[in-house]
Formats: sequence, structure tokens, C-alpha cells
Amino acid sequence: MSVVRSDSFGTVNTPSLADLLEPMEFKAMLLVTCGLQNHQIAQCLGTTEQTIRTVLWKSYKLTGCLNSDELVRRYFREVASGLLELGRLQRELAELETRTGQILDRRPESHSPHIH
Repeated sequence: MSVVRSDSFGTVNTPSLADLLEPMEFKAMLLVTCGLQNHQIAQCLGTTEQTIRTVLWKSYKLTGCLNSDELVRRYFREVASGLLELGRLQRELAELETRTGQILDRRPESHSPHIH
């Protein structure tokens, strides 16, 4: 379900990534932000690399991003602005770590691309 937010002045803001993406799309996006490649994401989520390509393509379409770089930049902007709840992101990553046995970087600022 898409949620449109507005500020105290009535300015409408676009829906957040959490509002736009389905659970599989959101998890794939989180793993992209951790620097994983499609085949690694597929392993983590128990699916095929082709499925991940499809999931990410749908994510780009839903968010208006052209590629993973733009999706990652949007993710970090939303984290920095408080639009994405950091607690939820940490819980999602902990669940993925438990499932895969991999340690994922939970510090988004350590990988934050330069945002213009």
C-alpha cells in the first residue's frame, strides 16, 4: 500500500521505499545497499539470479530509479532524512544475516555514495 506523506505546510512528499516496495523487493534492495551482487542476493533470498534481476527491475520501475546506483542513493537519502526507520532496516538485516549466516554491513554511512 502506497502512503503519500505531507508536511505541516501541506506539501506532498513522494512515498518512501518502504511504502513502494514489496517485502522481496525491499530485502533485495537492502542487500544491494550492502554491496552484494545479484547472484549473492539470490543465494541469500533462496531464489535464482534471474528472479533477482526481475525483482530489481520492478523496484527500479516502482521507484523511478534507472539502476542500482540510483536506488542506493535514494535509500541513503531516505535513511539520512529519517524517512526510512533505521530500526526496521536493522531488524531486516539481522533476519537476513540469520538466514544466510553472513555478516552484512549495518552501517549505511560507511558505504554512502556522494549525493548531489
